[in-house]
Amino acid sequence: MEIKRRGVIKLLLGLAAGFNSLSSWSQGWPDRSIKLVLGYTTGGASDATARIITRPFEQIIKQTVIIDYKPGAGASIGAEFVAKSNPDGYTLGLVDTGPLCIAPNLRKVGYDPLTDFTPLSYVCTTGLVLIVNPELDVKNVQELIALAKAKPGQLSYASSGVGSVHHLAGELFKFKAGISILHVPYKGAGPALTDLIGGQVPMMFATIGPALQMISAGKARALGVTSLARSASLPNVPTIAEQGLKGYEAVLRFMVMGPTKLPPTVASKLQADFKTMIGDQSVVGELKKLGNDEIVYKTPTEILALIQDDYRKWGSLIREAKITLDT
Repeated sequence: MEIKRRGVIKLLLGLAAGFNSLSSWSQGWPDRSIKLVLGYTTGGASDATARIITRPFEQIIKQTVIIDYKPGAGASIGAEFVAKSNPDGYTLGLVDTGPLCIAPNLRKVGYDPLTDFTPLSYVCTTGLVLIVNPELDVKNVQELIALAKAKPGQLSYASSGVGSVHHLAGELFKFKAGISILHVPYKGAGPALTDLIGGQVPMMFATIGPALQMISAGKARALGVTSLARSASLPNVPTIAEQGLKGYEAVLRFMVMGPTKLPPTVASKLQADFKTMIGDQSVVGELKKLGNDEIVYKTPTEILALIQDDYRKWGSLIREAKITLDT
């Protein structure tokens, strides 16, 4: 019994030493560069957002932040890399609604979006805008719905690909409006926008930032934004919800996430540092130039609640509309 007792004491002392070592290590964080994983290629809205937030964040933590691009599978490859990374605070991810709430409802992914991440910071909401080719004789959402009902199955809408938020925005629109319109998937939002301007497809749900120039030039007509509140970038364009489709919302939410089991002291420091960054008005201004809204700090609990709500919402729509990757 005495030998057993001494063994237990030795184990407890060892664990205490380990906890003290972990505490000492985490207090020195960060002592080297940090990797910010992005599930998309360079040049898009996600990349631009990442570049805006890394500069001021580097100044706060006094370390370099390296953007690591891991595109593919609707950004779920990048999300999986973050989820499975060493929980030491040196690998983070700028993750959006796609890999967290849409992809897991469409395909098998190598992570659980609700349990395999540590929420660190809300960054912004990126709304979409319903645009049409100027040749289409509609001026608002109700006129578009009336036209679609008069010509069931004859109108089509473009998207950046099956399972993208642009695609699901169209499916949600169909469901709430009770209309039949055809989905035309493209390999990216750029080609879809080009064909809309060229008249090959009459309408699409486009990310606000890239669409602004086309709207200003009169090459596309904006009918409504997909957020619940009007966008600061398009203040005169009403929301789709206020034009008769109550509760309609289709947005991308950008969040910084870490893997689960981050040391509490590291997670707390990251959350505090990101809160400082999001409060920087120069950062807010740069993000707004991209067409982003709701650039505010949210607590980890609030972030998780949003992810859970969007996961259920998009999952329900995907099942109801029988959307598959072959749709």
